[in-house]
Amino acid sequence: MTLRDRMVWAQAVLARAVMLARAQGWLAGDAEPIAEPPRVEDVQHPLSRASARLELSEIEVDALWLLACVQIEPVLSRLASSLAPHGEMTVQLLQRILAPATELASERLTLGAIARLVELGLVDLGGTGDRVIRARDRVIDLANGWFDLDRELRGCAELMPSAAMAEIVASAAVVIVVGPRDSGRHRVARAALGRSGCNLIELRCGELSPDATISHRQLDAFARECRLHGAAALLRDIDAHEHAPSLLRRLPPPVAATARTVGGWDLGRPVTIHHMDVPSREARATAWREAMPSADAAIVERAADAFAIAAPMITRVAAGALALASGARITDEHVRAALRAELDHRMVGLASRIAVKQTWDDLVLPPDQMEQLVELVARVRHRHLVVETWGFRDKVGKGQGVSALLAGPPGTGKTMVAGLVANELGLDLYQVDLSRIMSKWIGETEKQLANLFDAAETGHAILLFDEADSLFGRRTEVRSSNDRYANLEVNYLLQRLEAFSGICLLTTNHENAIDEAFRRRLSIHVRFPMPDEPQRTELWRVMLPDQAPRARDIDNERLATEFVMSGGYIKNAAVRAAFLAADEGAPIAMRHLWRAARVEYEAIGKIVRDGVR
Repeated sequence: MTLRDRMVWAQAVLARAVMLARAQGWLAGDAEPIAEPPRVEDVQHPLSRASARLELSEIEVDALWLLACVQIEPVLSRLASSLAPHGEMTVQLLQRILAPATELASERLTLGAIARLVELGLVDLGGTGDRVIRARDRVIDLANGWFDLDRELRGCAELMPSAAMAEIVASAAVVIVVGPRDSGRHRVARAALGRSGCNLIELRCGELSPDATISHRQLDAFARECRLHGAAALLRDIDAHEHAPSLLRRLPPPVAATARTVGGWDLGRPVTIHHMDVPSREARATAWREAMPSADAAIVERAADAFAIAAPMITRVAAGALALASGARITDEHVRAALRAELDHRMVGLASRIAVKQTWDDLVLPPDQMEQLVELVARVRHRHLVVETWGFRDKVGKGQGVSALLAGPPGTGKTMVAGLVANELGLDLYQVDLSRIMSKWIGETEKQLANLFDAAETGHAILLFDEADSLFGRRTEVRSSNDRYANLEVNYLLQRLEAFSGICLLTTNHENAIDEAFRRRLSIHVRFPMPDEPQRTELWRVMLPDQAPRARDIDNERLATEFVMSGGYIKNAAVRAAFLAADEGAPIAMRHLWRAARVEYEAIGKIVRDGVR
């Protein structure tokens, strides 16, 4: 049977409907003898094969064929339009056209059958009262002989022939493999699908459209295609799209999925969850030794201690380090540079790497705050010893990450401290670009945050959220849909931060604006006070480099007494004074510092009395 055979059948069906309409008097023209349309045997046609796999009834198949033929052939479209009050096929008209001579309910196109075709993503309803009915493009493709994967899934799904499944271990369970990126979760999920001999369709959930209408069509298409091709389903990064988990309720087994975390999904069916933890320190050391056999043992041990990453990423970083060494002995810097290259690629559009050139000698803080920073560094440096060797993993629970809130007025050194901590630990610091992370589209902010945390966790970098109160702010009473979705973002952040095994630093000028639940989950909370007079004196002293020429009349104590401002403003004043002195061709003198400090002081809204000129 060919499409042309079905076209002949459709023309006969429409002609019969026209004659019946004329005989009943609701269509103008003379009625002629009515001939029953010929039955068509089309078992081998792609649309009929698809209908069989979807277990459609004969009348449902006829409905799809009639809609497809009318939409493909203009002559049939005009013939159908003569029956339609507004020139469009409606549900009621389709039922009338396909009405058989008998009154058997099983032979009639019911509204339940129409609803089933809609649910399977084969037809669309629209128009006033959702009465206009059209076949979807997938049905048109099938009618034209196209049985490959639905074009609507192009770019986010891939059909793999059964030969590609040969290496998979047999299983028919619904499995979700949970773990960080590069943990091997995709490989394990494919293995869980089994040696079923069927095709495999992979859906990359992170590449589904952010538009809800389009993504719903894509998900419907995926569920339908799995049935059409008799394929096993693999949903990659199912937590990357809020609607993707709904597929687990309606896909026939075998089904597998991968996820970073599992939400409170109502799946309505038994599901096996397999967790992929970051390899132990011993396993990481083994992977590093195998990937860098020529490296010194000390290099391997330090890499295993410093970078809690999975074997696939270890292999890539080690290859990069070997390339950077160019046959020479591998160093710690080669390993860090290779890891940095991997991380820079993942952080594009999410965060920027920043370097701090200052040293601890440039930092002026009270003793209590300095002790807290020492503790912060110790938490990272000795995490393996305490958590794994001393057995605190079971006490700590999920997420062995380190997070700290640095709170205080502007210019008190919060961002500088984040850089000093990163330098002390030999890690890179990435400042999060909140303008790109936060989105007005529902679910997009969570998606960007997931990518950010995954990249930082696998790359073992330090994340810096400047002005964190804009993202980690208090949840509000729900009075509108905007409040509800804002609270959902905060809830997601709470869950993700709790499960995070990396290092996260938050700075804020408005400590009270941070959600209380966040503060309870922080490892360290450092409050940066405004410097007192002795500290301001020290800040004025350390802000002038040793090699900078200076006059003998500089009085740091007087500057500290007259200008009550934080280190950031003092730094700005020192730099401004240096340029004033350079323009005069003179060493930095008290008059330059006083003038620069006065400008900064007035900029923050404070009044300066007359002084040095």
